[in-house]
Amino acid sequence: MTAPRLEAFRIARDPPALVPCTQERAWMDVFTDRHAYRCLPLSIANTHGWELLVPAPFEVEWNGGQAIADLTVRAIEPFPEGLPFEHFAMSNFARGIVTLHTGYLFRTPPGWNLLTTGAFNEPRKGIQALTGIIESDWLPYTFTMNWQMMEPGVVRFERDEVFCTVMPIPKNYLEQWEVAVHNLSDDTVLLVEQDQFRKSRSEFRKRMDDKDPEALKQAWQKHYFIGQFPDGTAGVDHVNKLRLNPPVDRRGTRPLLAKNESASAEVSDLLRRATIQQWRRDSLLDRLDHQQDDANRTGRQRLRDGVLTPSPATVRITADLDLDPEALDFIWEPNFLTPAECALLMETADALAGKQRVEGVPDEFWKGRILQFGDVLLDRPGAAALMRDAQRRVTERLRKFYELTVPVFADCVQLVRWRPGMSMPTHADRANASGSPHAFAYRDFGSIVYINEGYEGGELYLPRLDLVIEPSLGTLVAFTGGWHHEHGVTRVTGQDRLTMPAFYTFDPSRRERDMYGLGAQIA
Repeated sequence: MTAPRLEAFRIARDPPALVPCTQERAWMDVFTDRHAYRCLPLSIANTHGWELLVPAPFEVEWNGGQAIADLTVRAIEPFPEGLPFEHFAMSNFARGIVTLHTGYLFRTPPGWNLLTTGAFNEPRKGIQALTGIIESDWLPYTFTMNWQMMEPGVVRFERDEVFCTVMPIPKNYLEQWEVAVHNLSDDTVLLVEQDQFRKSRSEFRKRMDDKDPEALKQAWQKHYFIGQFPDGTAGVDHVNKLRLNPPVDRRGTRPLLAKNESASAEVSDLLRRATIQQWRRDSLLDRLDHQQDDANRTGRQRLRDGVLTPSPATVRITADLDLDPEALDFIWEPNFLTPAECALLMETADALAGKQRVEGVPDEFWKGRILQFGDVLLDRPGAAALMRDAQRRVTERLRKFYELTVPVFADCVQLVRWRPGMSMPTHADRANASGSPHAFAYRDFGSIVYINEGYEGGELYLPRLDLVIEPSLGTLVAFTGGWHHEHGVTRVTGQDRLTMPAFYTFDPSRRERDMYGLGAQIA
């Protein structure tokens, strides 16, 4: 039979040490003969679970105010390079609460939760650990450990001090319990046993008061500690020592509780991303849900064969709309390219029309419409320089707007021609509606720059948001690749529509080779 397992997935490159809980407590050590450890319930509780240890000393200071800024944290010594202090400790919830990040994503077997708290039986002056119960048998994201300052002042955490204890507990087991209140006389055997214990304890204390040599030598009765009834018979299923297994480094092996590898590409991609914090905490990306929901399914029904049937709530964004771009959860920037820059790209697309790929394009929809950046680079270096600079600016916009902490790279930069009558159903750039594997699951973001005008239609519709963006010369739209920003294109009429689409990825191996001057060096 396989032993139950708590799996700890490293989120930080240098996460805090994770060790079995220890029995020792400094305040128990100072008792004469350390007799506090004779209290078996305390000693056993001390060792229940696994502890996360502080990587380096730091201080928490609170002025008693209720705002986030009223609590500050500061490192006393350098933290590990793979766990910067600003990623470990912060003021996040106001009211004197300090938030500490565990550096792990924990998973328990089905039917088990994770209790999180401070070290058991380790009171601290001025600050109190807050206890939580986490549904860790399904949770795909991390939790934080929080402490509440009890009074204004400064509290210091030392290196290797416990800041979080984790202990698996059965899920929803308390709801099955019934609490029954009885008289002790209702159980005659228990009444006799309790009376024996009371008399034995009273007699022993009297012998101690009388300085009885045998009692003084014995020092204390060990009935509970050794699991014995007052009459000398042994107890049942007694534990007087608890020593837990230390964590085992199993990096590089398949987790026992790993999800089925046949899971959708979308879920697999999300699991891949969970290993690195690719954006700042509290970034807009943390608040976007990239799974499909009813808004997607309802919204996509409104765009049929390129014709949009708006709902009463459909919002339309136009270039002349007085709108704060920061109010959106995607990038919308009119005049990203100037009319002269757009004219250069239009002239390039016309001049290189013969290079629009036909051979090797499996989908008829795209044949003869796509001009790759590499072809522009060979024949029109001036236009290629403009496209390269535009992508540099887009990646910078993405970095700032979504507060990215790692580089993002342009992938598959193109000039694409949309002829009259063309449209596109709604879709996500990195996921299939069916959940089947997507060929481009690495595409984290997408963008469109509108290069010409004079046509009708060709609007971008986002069903999840029930929002329409009217194309305008030089405007940039950039968004995430998941279902939150699912999008489609309404039917183009009148004349051709020319755009410069691109995708962006956190995976450097997927970057546009020619865009970064790498030629064929990257497979």
